Amino acid sequence: MRLFVLLAYIIPFILCQLTPVLVASHKLVRGLKEEINPSNTLPHNVTSVTNMLKKLITECSSDAYLLINQPGLTYADLTTEKKDNWPFLRNYLYMSSTIVGLPRVENPIDLDFLEQYIISNCDAETINVWHDSEDEVVDYYDIRKRVIRIDLSPLSISNHDDRVKEIFEHDQLIRKILRKLPSPHYTIILTSLEPGIIHPVPRFLMEETPASFEIFDDIINDPFHNREIEKNDRFHKVEPNWNPIRDSNDRYYRNKKKDEIHLFDYELWEKNEKLITTIFVMVLSLFMMKIISFFNYLKQKIIQKKQQKSKRGIIADDKKLD
Repeated sequence: MRLFVLLAYIIPFILCQLTPVLVASHKLVRGLKEEINPSNTLPHNVTSVTNMLKKLITECSSDAYLLINQPGLTYADLTTEKKDNWPFLRNYLYMSSTIVGLPRVENPIDLDFLEQYIISNCDAETINVWHDSEDEVVDYYDIRKRVIRIDLSPLSISNHDDRVKEIFEHDQLIRKILRKLPSPHYTIILTSLEPGIIHPVPRFLMEETPASFEIFDDIINDPFHNREIEKNDRFHKVEPNWNPIRDSNDRYYRNKKKDEIHLFDYELWEKNEKLITTIFVMVLSLFMMKIISFFNYLKQKIIQKKQQKSKRGIIADDKKLD
């Protein structure tokens, strides 16, 4: 009995299924790592990872979202040691402004929920790839965003060479699909709804040799490549060049508005500077002449009053003498 109890405690630590999650976005989305545990030595909580992905999606900064499900995938398939199996995916990681690699997540990500979240928030539509063929992604040229659900065939478990070949072929498939997209703004979310089985590793061993237990440690954990900077700011959305409105009434009112004269219009004053200066000098001259004339008038009035007072004084003196 004690043996069965002991096995019940030991077996979960011998084999376990943890889902890897790799996120790459052509455009920069800041603060994603604030949503999750900064250390990858312990499995990540699926709720916090989902919240991180929702934050990534909410900005709707991509024109295409690739939700890739690779059955049988483990973090061991995505280590730096296996980089030759993913040549094209790694090239896209180098070009991406946002990259997050989570080697171990407790439970699979709900891709159906993410698909609906993208559709509702970014007004997108879905393209499904079920048969490992890029032909399932038909050419499109409209500006509506796309969710490309890619369900890859399971990886071989028994034969290592077959597994390597399948990974390489799936890597090429991702490359071919990305090349069919009309926009360079894309987001890749690579995970597994049915992850492969891995053996638990002591935490101290992960800390000592991270390259063996992290997803592409040479890229994702390299500060030079994984800085929060926009690598692709040379791409800008071009505003459409609309033809001018040809309606005669609209054109009439538009031209009439242009012909209106406003007193405080700077361009009007600048354009008629000489004329305005001449008018100002003339008005100022007339004003000065009026002032001078007014002062002369006052002066004459004052002189007349003084003369009248002096005459009255002379008459009064003559009467006294008489």
